Amino acid sequence: MARQLTCPSCGGSLTIESSFTTFLVCTYCGASLYVRDSGIDVTGKTAQLAEYPSRFSIGARGQVRGRGFRVLGRIRYKNVDGFWDEWFLQFVDQQVGWITEDEGDLTLVFKSKLTFPVPPYEQLRVGSFVPFGKDRLFLSEKGEAQIAGAEGEISLNAPPGKAIRYVEGNVANKAMRLMLDDQGIVLYTGEPLEFNDVTIAPAE
Repeated sequence: MARQLTCPSCGGSLTIESSFTTFLVCTYCGASLYVRDSGIDVTGKTAQLAEYPSRFSIGARGQVRGRGFRVLGRIRYKNVDGFWDEWFLQFVDQQVGWITEDEGDLTLVFKSKLTFPVPPYEQLRVGSFVPFGKDRLFLSEKGEAQIAGAEGEISLNAPPGKAIRYVEGNVANKAMRLMLDDQGIVLYTGEPLEFNDVTIAPAE
């Protein structure tokens, strides 16, 4: 059920669509806001994201392989090689997930429970296999990045400038990503998408 709140920075009326949302960017003043059970708090940081061509936009509706969704938010990460966007989706059954958009490549991932220890970040080597629970992970990429900014509502805390480390690979025929920051490690699993796997409804 949607929650109606007021921006503590500008007084604008805000709507939170997902019960998983923990971070919100005010559509009126651009303030970054932490979403808590008791209300919302200003993080003190704002960032305006430059627009780049994309089929996705906040509020857009579409389908992934026939499964309906609505785009609730976006987060942008930047590193020495450039940037990539991750779009926060809510599906018609209320499940939430992310589509990563990186130079035209799309990957759909969902947050998964990490039930076993993983090797330290420093010990992971790109191009190698490492134990990953009962399976073996092929490590295709690792790196460091910062949050450039966010829009709409998302399910993680994303103040501009926050540093993260990431690990990507494949395990048990699934795409895998580990996101590491000062709050711990989060596991996402999913699958790559072809361009035609995603359809976006025309704007009303």
